[in-house]
Amino acid sequence: MENSYFEDNQDLEFQKQLLEELTQSGTWELNTKQNKLSWSQGVFKMLGYQPNEFELTFEKGLSVIHPEDRKRAIDHLDDVLHSSKEYNIKKRLLKKDGTPIWVISRAKWIKNNSTGETILCGAFRNITEILSTKRELEAAVETNQSLFENLDGIFWEADAQTFEFTFISSQVEKITGFTREEWLNDPEFWQKHIVSDDREEAINFCHIQTQKQKDHSFDYRFVKKNGKIIWLNDRVKVVIENGKPVKLQGMMVDITREKNITKALQEEIALNQSFLHKLPGIFFLFDLKGKIILWNHNIELISGYSDLEIREMKTDDFFIKEDQKRILEEIKKVAEEDRNEVLMEIQTKDGRKIPVHFSASLIPYQGKSCILGIGQDIRELVESKRLIEENIERYELVTKATNEAIWDYDFREESLHCGDGFFKLFGYVPSEMSLKKFIQLIHPNDQERVSRKIQEYLTPDPTKANWLDEFRFKKKNDIYTYVVSKAIFLRNKEGYITRVVGSIQDISHQKEYERSLKSLNEKLELHIRELAFSNQELQRFAFIASHDLQEPLRMISSFMGLLEKRYGDKLDEKALKYISFATEGAKQMQRIILDLLEHSRVGSPDESKMNLSIEKLVKEIQLYLKKIIQTKAAKITYDQLPTIQTFKTPLFQILMNLISNSIKYAHPERTPIIHIDCKELKTHWQFSVSDNGIGISPEYYEKIFIIFERLHTKDKFEGTGIGLAIVKKAVEYLGGEIKVKSEINVGSTFTFTFKK
Repeated sequence: MENSYFEDNQDLEFQKQLLEELTQSGTWELNTKQNKLSWSQGVFKMLGYQPNEFELTFEKGLSVIHPEDRKRAIDHLDDVLHSSKEYNIKKRLLKKDGTPIWVISRAKWIKNNSTGETILCGAFRNITEILSTKRELEAAVETNQSLFENLDGIFWEADAQTFEFTFISSQVEKITGFTREEWLNDPEFWQKHIVSDDREEAINFCHIQTQKQKDHSFDYRFVKKNGKIIWLNDRVKVVIENGKPVKLQGMMVDITREKNITKALQEEIALNQSFLHKLPGIFFLFDLKGKIILWNHNIELISGYSDLEIREMKTDDFFIKEDQKRILEEIKKVAEEDRNEVLMEIQTKDGRKIPVHFSASLIPYQGKSCILGIGQDIRELVESKRLIEENIERYELVTKATNEAIWDYDFREESLHCGDGFFKLFGYVPSEMSLKKFIQLIHPNDQERVSRKIQEYLTPDPTKANWLDEFRFKKKNDIYTYVVSKAIFLRNKEGYITRVVGSIQDISHQKEYERSLKSLNEKLELHIRELAFSNQELQRFAFIASHDLQEPLRMISSFMGLLEKRYGDKLDEKALKYISFATEGAKQMQRIILDLLEHSRVGSPDESKMNLSIEKLVKEIQLYLKKIIQTKAAKITYDQLPTIQTFKTPLFQILMNLISNSIKYAHPERTPIIHIDCKELKTHWQFSVSDNGIGISPEYYEKIFIIFERLHTKDKFEGTGIGLAIVKKAVEYLGGEIKVKSEINVGSTFTFTFKK
């Protein structure tokens, strides 16, 4: 078709233009005599101009040459003009838009036979794409060569049946330490150097896949020449001829680093999973459709749902229906703003509601937008908030109910806050109070002392934390009232005060009570002195009275004895009986007087405390009671008794009366046994005296300690009924108490204590 076109048109100029366009070339002519340069239309198009867009001159022709190549082009043209050298140069031309292109320009001298002029005729060819392609090819070749030379892989060939290596690349020595000759000289070299634990599995796998005519890949451990173990990945191609595997081709790659990284990564994943599950709060990851992707065990613990149940759930399934719409809105908010925080109540599997604070952010995960968040179970926080609100309410109620004015001074803000009590007690509105005014309202006689104490507390001394002081304070009605001020000083680490919290209480009534109490105490002290004088007089009277009473009794007893002795043979039996009654009555009266005298002396011993051995004291009492002990054949036992500091006389009276009573009221059918025990308590000593006597009925436990109270007639048991009264009075004097436990016909135990 093209041939017919040219034959039909015979347009050589058109053919020239078409050729230039197809070959990206153009021609040029230089008439050196006329200094005239001409271009074909192809040159204009090559440079991005319209045909004959500008008038071409020699200087214009030079201007399209790239500045860096211009001098070299001019020098080359000069050489051609002044010698027979062929014009042939590669240079850059500048297109209309400033883009450089590479061209090859060649020219020859042609003589015009008609004019006789010699013209330099040449052509430009655009080789920019050719050069770019060449550079790319060179770079690719260089890269491939470098890759092949530096590839950490061993190329090899081996027999498909025996696994005997027939070829192995030079990288083998770099990777394993063995030379090519060592590999190729031993038919079983490869098998022998696989780690024994991996050998059988690796060989069997390769053999099975080869027989199946399948290309395959497998990993195993290999022992290097230096004994070090590395991981190799073997990629094997099975070569088939006539339907049978005949040859194996492959590449071994050292994947030790990758294996170590994988192991470390697996450990890292395991650690992250462990960390994830041990986070104190809830962790979750879900997509924008609400599908849960990741979560930790805390969600299971708090919600009560199992792992399998959560896999089938969506986020809104954890909330009651009334909140599900809100959840979707909050998720949408995260998607729009990248993050969100919200307080919601999770509904557990068993229907309980648990308040949780959620914080969520939008992140990319596996190619899609997901929501990552954490949740914190705030049940304790909600409960604490409730308690705080209750405490605040309670505080407000207390401040209204109390008779104290509560105040709080912030040193950093220099602000004083006063409770409603200030108005209630002193008439001041809390808002009108300040620290300066507070100090000014203190009575002038107290102000200097209080101010001085305040200055002492302003020093950075952490020991000065609690304040307590009394002073007079002016009320709104200008009347001074007594107050007590209590405060706690709060300090920072350096010891400086940051805050003071305190209260003021009106103690005017208390002061008045103290004054009346002081007056009452003065009167009481006067009465005590009078009573002490009276007691002394009473004791003196008791001693004199007992002495004066005993003298007539002794005279009666003496004269009755003389009467019986002198006239006994002349008196009848009835008269002798009357004399006996009178004598016995006088003796009984004398015993009563002596016991009363002893009772009056209890509580006023003329002695000081002493280190008293209780064991020696008991032995001394046994000497006093020797006659009755021998008569009744009584046995007195005791464990180890201590030495204590006390008054001897009252303790002697107590033990003397208790032991003598135990012997006196012994059971007639058995030998009396009295046991004495002593225990040391924290603030007291505890004694017990136990016997096996006739016992005491419970209704008489209190009555027996009353003076003159007797449970038996004097004809059955001698006594005055004063002994246990003396015991009780002596115990109480020593700061203790006495109790009795008893069982009829079994025995009694008297237990008494006294202060150390």
